[in-house]
Amino acid sequence: MYFSIEQIDPHNEPALKAWWEVGQAATAGRASMPWPVWEQMRSIATTTNPERALVFLAAIDGREMVGAALAAHPLLENTHGVELELYVRPDRRREGIATALLAEAEALTRGAGRTTVWSAALVPPGGTAPGEAFAHARGFDVASRESMKELTMADYRARRQAALDAVGGASDGYEIVTFDTVCPEEHLVSFGRLLGMLNAEIPLGDLDLADAEWTPERMRAAEQRQVAIGRHVLTAIAIAPGGTVAGASDVRVNDTSPTQGQVGITLVDPGHRGRRLGLALKVATHDLALSSYPRLRSVETSNAEVNTHMNAVNEQLGYRTVETVLELQKKL
Repeated sequence: MYFSIEQIDPHNEPALKAWWEVGQAATAGRASMPWPVWEQMRSIATTTNPERALVFLAAIDGREMVGAALAAHPLLENTHGVELELYVRPDRRREGIATALLAEAEALTRGAGRTTVWSAALVPPGGTAPGEAFAHARGFDVASRESMKELTMADYRARRQAALDAVGGASDGYEIVTFDTVCPEEHLVSFGRLLGMLNAEIPLGDLDLADAEWTPERMRAAEQRQVAIGRHVLTAIAIAPGGTVAGASDVRVNDTSPTQGQVGITLVDPGHRGRRLGLALKVATHDLALSSYPRLRSVETSNAEVNTHMNAVNEQLGYRTVETVLELQKKL
């Protein structure tokens, strides 16, 4: 059956809506990472992002869109690679559509002078799924394995006091400061220093990713973009006795999806570990999320399977594994 691969303009709303509908259909059955609602996707696609350039690809058969791909080109670091997502309408699978979309994305990657493609496949815990075999057959390696976990707010409420008791006095002397998206000016530089450690401190497996430099200017620009797309980054930072930011965690909630949240980062400076700051910060962010969004039903997070400490923290809060994320990498 004939189909063509075309690049679409995200400002062409009917084309973007058709693209979104393909992704919605393709992801309808997965256990985690719900597909963004239309209003959120439209905002993300049409709001300028200084961090990444987005390329929207579509597989079109006649007047129907049957496949979709999103290629994100990092602009500030890791500019040697492209982050790729592929989606095929369920009734059109096994027709070579994903293969054609991948070939076009790889051609664009080479044309941009980039050498690496990153993607992901979701599989059941301890199991497999067609996306894994597809990736292996096309030259992708599994660079890291992550556990995707979900926490219902009912479970969190039931476990919250026990989590606070576990923190106890371990973090005495540290102040927990919370905010919605925009970091207080007095902590901006120190918070940026901590964020710059992220890729060096979290288990990345074989992923070829470099650290980022978070200047105050970059942080403010990133905050304003979150505000522009209606995403609230509900953040807690731990302030050490000397005034530096020793740790941070956040829960992200979109105004268009107030019942679902997602953890962005949780990171504690190595020099301040062993004081239960990770657990204290997570309790603070989940409390902030609940007070800000009373209709919040659940929060998702993902951590490398080898990150035993953070996985233990999440289990203590009541998170349960719902899927495994295979972080995929292909060197062109």
